[in-house]
Amino acid sequence: MERSPELWRRNVHPLARRTRSIHLAFAVLVAAAGAASTSNMIPHTEGTTLSGGRVAFPKTASHKPILLVLSFTHKSNKDLASWNQHFQAMYKSDLVDYYELADFQGIPGFVMKMILHGMRRSVKEPERSHLIPFFEREAYWKTLVHYDDPKIAYVVLADGSGRIVSQTRGPASDANAAGLEAAITRLRSTEK
Repeated sequence: MERSPELWRRNVHPLARRTRSIHLAFAVLVAAAGAASTSNMIPHTEGTTLSGGRVAFPKTASHKPILLVLSFTHKSNKDLASWNQHFQAMYKSDLVDYYELADFQGIPGFVMKMILHGMRRSVKEPERSHLIPFFEREAYWKTLVHYDDPKIAYVVLADGSGRIVSQTRGPASDANAAGLEAAITRLRSTEK
């Protein structure tokens, strides 16, 4: 039996459309699952510290935990300073990679130069070697830390592969710092 184009359009074409719809739905589900699984991971990040050193994290095959303090506005400086007070020993420690990330995405270049110049003058070592301005992925970082307040700092602890283990926000407290230190100790003991 020979099939006419009209018969094909009536019988096969709707089936082909359904198949395409199923494939599209499957692709959307796969993409959503991928996005959900990466929302618990810090993104690969490369940057230059205020002292000029190049930094990249997470590092392949690293077992060293990563502790990040993120600041999205100048208003969160008090929180940033309180976390620095608690974790000054981390600057010299080989137990954890400790970085402060300051968001500068969207700031015009001529203004950026003035801000960075002022920061280099006011921020002393060893903090300067751990402070990394970032200029992209602001939306990703904000989603990752559940950003909702420009006046606070956000703290993320991840294992060496970048999988987030713990998060906190706001000013440092003895309880928050102790909790992060205990989590770092647990990570170090399980990754040896």
